[in-house]
Amino acid sequence: MSFYIKRSFVDTQPGIELVNIHYTWTPVGQQPDWGAHHETRAMPRGGVLIKGFGGTMVAESGEYVQTLSQTVELPDDGTRRKVIRLPRDVYDPASGQHVEHYAFHHYYEIFREGKRETSALYTEEIVGKEVAYIDHSGTLGGMCIFWSVYDWDAPQYQPTEEPGFIEKFGEDSPYLSFKFYGAEDKENFSRIRSEMLRSLPAPRRFVGKIYGPKGAQVRQSWHLGNMWQPNPAERWENYYGDVTHTL
Repeated sequence: MSFYIKRSFVDTQPGIELVNIHYTWTPVGQQPDWGAHHETRAMPRGGVLIKGFGGTMVAESGEYVQTLSQTVELPDDGTRRKVIRLPRDVYDPASGQHVEHYAFHHYYEIFREGKRETSALYTEEIVGKEVAYIDHSGTLGGMCIFWSVYDWDAPQYQPTEEPGFIEKFGEDSPYLSFKFYGAEDKENFSRIRSEMLRSLPAPRRFVGKIYGPKGAQVRQSWHLGNMWQPNPAERWENYYGDVTHTL
């Protein structure tokens, strides 16, 4: 599992032909091992942003469909931007466990007037934060966290889950919320999951996590929809709220 974050580089000198971002990750306190894992991405001036990572919507027909990402090409304004993907957790050999609190290392490779140079190495700690929505009415059948680190340039969806759902139906239930995206029959999935949700007492608490550099601000909204309805015209979805978190 992963999340998306935007990195930027400003051309403060003329004659820069190309900039690459190099990055990796380790447990906190460890130096990067570029031989073990090394990601490289080119950073174009202006940049290309991809809007809408994941998520679903109710189509005009009332069917549940997964949203398509939208590519946005920005004009050349002297700033290079790249949206990169980072893991939500990494393996820590010392503890033998996957940890959400880890170190993200990156540097920039600059080609200017035929010469190559590199920036300093930057290291940021990545952390997660739990957010929750309380459904007092008991009418919600779907709830995603719609969020982006720093600004809305890399928005993404994170499914939530009701802890009581896991407690009652198990961690391996085929109707956990995130499994909706891989379901071939989304109509039947939504119907069965709604029936299972209705068996839980209200209010229901939908819980998920956001991720990013420690101390960073995260913009967050909710993407919600009602319980499955046999009449497609009675189905709805909506975006709600605009909250800023500090990780």
